[in-house]
Amino acid sequence: MASATVFGSIERIVHGRGQIRTLPEEVERLRGSKLLIVTDMGLVKAGIADHVQQLLASYDVEIFRDVEPDPSIETVAACVEHARRSGCDLVVGLGGGSVLDVAKCAAALVKNPGDVREYLGIDQVPNPAVPKIMVPTTAGTGSEVTNVAVLSLKSEKTKKGIVSRHLFADAAILDSELLLGLPAAVTAATGMDALTHAIEAYVSRFAQPLTDRFAIDAITMISASLRTAVFHGADIEARETMLTASLYAGLAFGSAATGMVHGLAMPLGGQFNVAHGIANSVLLPHVMRWNLRSALSRYRDIAVAMGEKVEHLSLREGAERAVSAVEALSRDIGIPVYLDDLDVPRDAIEALARDGMTNERQIRPNPRDVTYDGLVGILEGAFRK
Repeated sequence: MASATVFGSIERIVHGRGQIRTLPEEVERLRGSKLLIVTDMGLVKAGIADHVQQLLASYDVEIFRDVEPDPSIETVAACVEHARRSGCDLVVGLGGGSVLDVAKCAAALVKNPGDVREYLGIDQVPNPAVPKIMVPTTAGTGSEVTNVAVLSLKSEKTKKGIVSRHLFADAAILDSELLLGLPAAVTAATGMDALTHAIEAYVSRFAQPLTDRFAIDAITMISASLRTAVFHGADIEARETMLTASLYAGLAFGSAATGMVHGLAMPLGGQFNVAHGIANSVLLPHVMRWNLRSALSRYRDIAVAMGEKVEHLSLREGAERAVSAVEALSRDIGIPVYLDDLDVPRDAIEALARDGMTNERQIRPNPRDVTYDGLVGILEGAFRK
């Protein structure tokens, strides 16, 4: 655990069933008048974007609906240009993590001229953003409460992030009713993404009491409710639990950071277009197994949070139960086990490891010292023997 810690988050979270109806109140509180809704075509076709637009009928509203999964830097640039051209004074992000990341960038960069690439990295955004309200429609990224946006750099076949206090939302509205139509496969992948955030935050070198509390609670809630949310998607209790768990995981990793699951998932997504949640899900047990010796007591805590009985086991055996519990959960909800299952070739290992070694933001918090050979070993273990 870090000896000196800082916990950061957003100032206002509205949480509860049906609370999307309070969106106009939040817009009024933030004195918005000309609004840009950022969303994707799935939510447009599902009628959710139209419902939100109707809630805001008394305002001047435009909509950007072209966000794709794992959004490219070009999509962000197009959304920023739309925001600048429209003269918007408030941005509403409505969607999963990809949409929220684009919306946060648009709100921030409308006041920061130049190319989006100039702002990649940590604290590169100088000017404050216009107000922004985030409305998640998946339970996975926790992007509604973080200061991070992850973007795909297609030409380099990798992903990089923008990290800035100006990406923090001014408000988030978490309404579990918006998740009721989410497909099982998306529920599974995003749920495992949230679990990855919580586990990596708990074993992070930057962990602290607040992030520990949020991380352990998130792990417990996901372990208890993800299977139900996947296989009985109309269960509003399971949906609400998962949405809260995703929030808690976001609050945890927003300050404690993530480790080398994310550090390898980003090149995996960039080079082979593997969806972020799936990349994290497949890599999670393999990275946990490699990290285990550096945080045995913490992994034992994770096993307990996932419902494992470890009282009569050694410390190492108890820690190993965390890995097997993650593997069992992934298997139960249909997550692929190996990189082979994602059509990733074995000869990509060295390129993925090299790219992973460039991700200092994930290397530093990882509980075990990261080396190129170590990453190669993790990736080799993530293929079938």
